[in-house]
Amino acid sequence: MIARTALYSRFVSPWLRRVLGPLLPVDRFTSSDRRIVAVIWTAGLVQGFAQSQVSATLPFTRAGLGLSEGEMSMLLGIARLAAFAALPLGWIADRRGRRRPLLWSVTLVVIGGTLAGLAMEAWQFGTAQAILRTGTAGMGGLALVLLAEQVSPVIRAYAISFYGAAVSFGAGLALMTLPLADGGGETWRIPHLLIALGFLVLPLLVRTVPESHVFVEDHEPAGHWRDLISGMWARRFWLVAVVGLLVSAFSAVALAFSTTRMIDHVGLSTGSTVIVALLGGTLGGLGFFVGGHLADAWGRRRATVISLLLALAGGLVIYWSDSVPVIVVAVMVSSFGTFAFVPAGGAHRTELFPTGLRASANTAVANFGLAGSAAGLILGRFTIDQIGLSETITLLGVGMAAAALLTLLLPETRGQDLSATPTARL
Repeated sequence: MIARTALYSRFVSPWLRRVLGPLLPVDRFTSSDRRIVAVIWTAGLVQGFAQSQVSATLPFTRAGLGLSEGEMSMLLGIARLAAFAALPLGWIADRRGRRRPLLWSVTLVVIGGTLAGLAMEAWQFGTAQAILRTGTAGMGGLALVLLAEQVSPVIRAYAISFYGAAVSFGAGLALMTLPLADGGGETWRIPHLLIALGFLVLPLLVRTVPESHVFVEDHEPAGHWRDLISGMWARRFWLVAVVGLLVSAFSAVALAFSTTRMIDHVGLSTGSTVIVALLGGTLGGLGFFVGGHLADAWGRRRATVISLLLALAGGLVIYWSDSVPVIVVAVMVSSFGTFAFVPAGGAHRTELFPTGLRASANTAVANFGLAGSAAGLILGRFTIDQIGLSETITLLGVGMAAAALLTLLLPETRGQDLSATPTARL
């Protein structure tokens, strides 16, 4: 027995450590790290469930509203452009603190998602989606900032991976409600109305979301928009914004029409589509933690570029292959890359800007991401019906490849102290 234990300790344990290493943080979480991660995870779950209903139920929502694929693409694109209303949330967060604007953002997500299920006309649905997307833009910027400013620098990217995983888990729950929409008539409304359950979570978040200690202790004067647009931080800001725009243009169309691709083009049933998406997405979900580990261990830039190229490769295969096993693998690869980008890219962009501009910059970048998704969907209005869905995805994929190259122009920021002002030199 003793010999067997010694053998296990010498060979099996090191082997397991090597296997599980990429899935584990590079250092231990403190109790305060775990607490803020749990709070932001809860908010991310609500966000993911709400924002994913429109893509998960798109074939049935589109039919219920009497829209073509191109018209639905245009409607969702315009709704995302309206989400630039979230910019004041970042401005307020740099002047008054991160906590309240984040809570307002969550509230907008729940209100907009619920109203979508009550819409009688297409314009009403689009307005509800605009409200929801304003909230998701605020959350996408402020949740990352608050999380990054609260956790230990050495595990910052890995901590952000939990937020991404929560959004993804919420999206998975949204996908599981797809059969509820597949009943004809008005049943497409049911998954959207389930978003109202988020109102039960809001009181918990009000009690537990803290104020950022970096914001409280730093007392750095808030910056001005001109510092980002044309000042010393402009080149860095525009690079990050363009990367976010190009990535979202590809991802939004690829995700929004994934169920349409599998149901209407490949010929899968609704149940089979759910299984394929959940199987590939669940396995690909490891990308959150691998991406967070690699970003903390290797650096932000390298992890970001790898994740973008994987997302691009898998996404293209989904829209060009008719083989179900190949599509399952492609969904896994694409999901892995997309998910790995969240902690790597999220940590990178929070570390690139000083405290007085961090919330404004990150909220603006989140809005550029929505603008990118809007641009992709609006482009789809004119190209999907003309040249085809797969061809449109390929066209947008060129921008995704460009985003990976542009990332290499940004400085590496691993280990950045967020209470110190980073240099603006590239």
